[in-house]
Amino acid sequence: MSSIFKATATAAVLSCALSISTLAQNQLSPDIMNLLIVASERNNGSALDIVAEIALAANPAAAEDIHQLVATLKLNQSAKPAKTIAPPPVATPKAQTVAKIAPATELAGDQPGYFSFKGWDGEAELNFLRSSGNTSQESLGLAGKIHRDSGEFHHVMTAFIDRNKNTGVIDKQRWGLTYKLDYDFSEKLYITGFAGYENDQFGAFRERITSSLGIGYPVIRNDSYSWKLEGGPSVLFTRELPGEGYISSFNGFASSIFGWTINDRSNFSNNIIFYLGEKNVIESKSALTVKINGALSSKFSYDIMYDRDAPLDRNRTDTVARAGLLYDF
Repeated sequence: MSSIFKATATAAVLSCALSISTLAQNQLSPDIMNLLIVASERNNGSALDIVAEIALAANPAAAEDIHQLVATLKLNQSAKPAKTIAPPPVATPKAQTVAKIAPATELAGDQPGYFSFKGWDGEAELNFLRSSGNTSQESLGLAGKIHRDSGEFHHVMTAFIDRNKNTGVIDKQRWGLTYKLDYDFSEKLYITGFAGYENDQFGAFRERITSSLGIGYPVIRNDSYSWKLEGGPSVLFTRELPGEGYISSFNGFASSIFGWTINDRSNFSNNIIFYLGEKNVIESKSALTVKINGALSSKFSYDIMYDRDAPLDRNRTDTVARAGLLYDF
């Protein structure tokens, strides 16, 4: 509301208060009344007396009404809390903060040691499996995996064991350990190294040690899909039958690593690796994981192992179908 509107409204109220005298209404003009009211509203009425003196000099016949109006305005003004004008804020310079650089020992302490469990994530799996090929049976299996991403380095370690005893006799026993290390030396290429040991008393071979070194290329990498291709030289040391020595074979390997995040609760993965050369081996592992709640998930997987150079009394192909529970930690 503007000052003129306030003055006009106040003038209307005061006119009613002064209407007891018709003569007063005729002698005090609305312009003088508005002028006095505006003077009382501004700066806490500091100029009201000066304006009143000017009004008396200009219209001495209305002196009584002017004095009465001024007295009323001062009474109203004294009833209002005084308006104070806050001084403008004084700009104070902000204190400049100097970033504190942590000592090198503290920075180094934040990085977990290589053999420290800190920084590793993992999963443990208990599954029911059905195998075919060199062994056709149902049994239980245990598996585990831990991994850590540390800058350009990516570590993955796995372990598994499948075992079954029938009428007191072990008729299936297969276990293994693997370690994989990837090093990103650019956004599109990385170096990959792999070492693994597998022991299978009833499979296409008795023992096998695998080592490889190659180059990896991420073909697809987004929130839903990931697909990497790897390749390079590899060496396989195979003991085909108990009591025999290891047979070394130099090969090339090529692998495909595919991942699909179906939704927030489920994902699918497929890893295929080919060893081609003096020995020809193909391994395929597919898995579907569905989260149940928290860290617990269900997992369904299907593995195919093919060894073209299996001994004559052994099958070349083994398959394992699994269904189990997976716990993340």
